[in-house]
Formats: sequence, C-alpha cells, structure tokens
Amino acid sequence: MYLIFESALMIRSSDSIVFFKKDEENVGQWKEYHRLPKMRGQIYFIKGNVRIQVTTDTHIYFFLIDKQTFVPTLENVMYNYMNCS
Repeated sequence: MYLIFESALMIRSSDSIVFFKKDEENVGQWKEYHRLPKMRGQIYFIKGNVRIQVTTDTHIYFFLIDKQTFVPTLENVMYNYMNCS
C-alpha cells in the first residue's frame, strides 16, 4: 500500500492493482477511481516521485502518475528476463 501525493492510495489486491482517492462527498472515506486488472506483482514507488514500477513474473511495467487526476498511464514495459522481484 502506497500513499501518492498525500491524496491517492495504491493497493495491491490478489489479482489487480487498485487506486483510491479521498471522497469529496463523504469526508474520511476513500473511493476507488482506477484499477489495473490482471496485474499481480510487486509495487515500487518512491515518495514524491511521479513514476511507479510494477514487477511481475514476466514483465516490468513503468507508469507515470498524473498529478491532477492521479490516473496512471503506461510509460514503458520490459521483459523480466532476470526474474526480478
């Protein structure tokens, strides 16, 4: 679980990566706004950075996070030949 820009939350579930942000209507609650389906792996994120990495058994995905909408966009994908975790 990672907190992104103090406003969005990124969580790894059993079969996907789910993004939540604070609900404007219900103060103190979080609302799902985006999901990366069928993506299982380790998440790597450095606080303050605009990039996240998701390492799976076969690929390493690099995503850019938009600072206004907090929606991740795929920037690059490479094969995980070294079996990194």
